[in-house]
Amino acid sequence: MAKVALILGAGPNIGGAVAAKFAADGYQIALAARSFSTGISDQTGFLGIQADLSDPQVVKSVFRTTVQQFGPPSVVVFNVAHRLLTPPTDPLSTTLDDLEESRKAGLDSAFVAAQEALRGFKTFTPGTPTAFIYTGNTLNQIAIPGVLPFALAKTAAAMLIEYAANAYGQDGYKYAYPLPGIPPLWRLIILARFYYADQRQPDGRPVSLGRDGSAHAEMYLQLVQESRQSKWLVTFVKGEGRRDFEGVDFDGETRASYDLKFGRA
Repeated sequence: MAKVALILGAGPNIGGAVAAKFAADGYQIALAARSFSTGISDQTGFLGIQADLSDPQVVKSVFRTTVQQFGPPSVVVFNVAHRLLTPPTDPLSTTLDDLEESRKAGLDSAFVAAQEALRGFKTFTPGTPTAFIYTGNTLNQIAIPGVLPFALAKTAAAMLIEYAANAYGQDGYKYAYPLPGIPPLWRLIILARFYYADQRQPDGRPVSLGRDGSAHAEMYLQLVQESRQSKWLVTFVKGEGRRDFEGVDFDGETRASYDLKFGRA
């Protein structure tokens, strides 16, 4: 079976770099975004899929198109997000509609993508490298002013990844074949690994719009090549690889330093 990588929300930076990296490693590449026309590129051989990925139902159709063309993806990268801003000093002035828009793109579509990815992972033979990688940021660890809708989606998505990694990534995912009249038969399948990836500056601060596509591509291929699920939260620095960080904002503040700053015991 061919190795297939599906990149959802494939822009020119991270999406382009990840596609090139995995293609060089022998993967067939499917890319989904609004900007694509659906079809195989004559230049790259990549499958482009035109899709509004803020609609969770569209995510299902992207997987169907990928499977029809290449087969189920063993690697799924989720880059979709809707970055909506709020006044830094008045986060509760945002609208419910804005919350819903960010949630649908950053969480609901990710949930459907994770379900569809797992459905495909079940079809592979043991030992096949599989991974679902969510391109995250530090918002699951620190409240950066001005981006409440965006942050809520990222925080919930990080919890989604943690749940999935705990359930499917440690000792192999077991599922039952329901057969009438006899107890369920259990089959041990491949590890289905799940990661939330967050590039940082060397001092732990966010990289924000300075995210480096090549650094993500290098990190993502390393994750796919792991023999088993490692820590689901992947904080990393360009040129240095994985480093453990807590939440730090652009000014170097942490949750603990904010407590001290505002006199909270």
